[in-house]
Amino acid sequence: MQRLEAGDLTIDVDETDPQRLKLQWKGASNSRDPAALLRPFFELVIAEAVRRSAVIELHFERLSHFNSATVAALLRIIERVEGKRLKLALYYDGSQRWQAHNFEAISLMRSPNDKLEVHRVGETAAPEVVRRA
Repeated sequence: MQRLEAGDLTIDVDETDPQRLKLQWKGASNSRDPAALLRPFFELVIAEAVRRSAVIELHFERLSHFNSATVAALLRIIERVEGKRLKLALYYDGSQRWQAHNFEAISLMRSPNDKLEVHRVGETAAPEVVRRA
């Protein structure tokens, strides 16, 4: 799969493990309509994950900012992944206050298929599961 480059946002795709699609978000997601950029990309990611029966990992540790429109787009991505009954793991940097604030709220979401995991990571601490499926 090709990486996504959209303005200040880059999403690199690591496919070294066939059972996992690791997507590393970098830069900033500050588009007014990020869903228009993210939707087609994630349709390809989801289709590939279904084909492989792979876990989708979204890593936000290197993301410097995302706006509220990106949060809304991310929630729609989560719903779409869950609709396909795929496992989704989100990783964020708990030492960044804005990330902790957003992902702790996301971790409270009810997952109909219990396929959502949210992990807090940081330079000073071992990875911690905030919510496990």
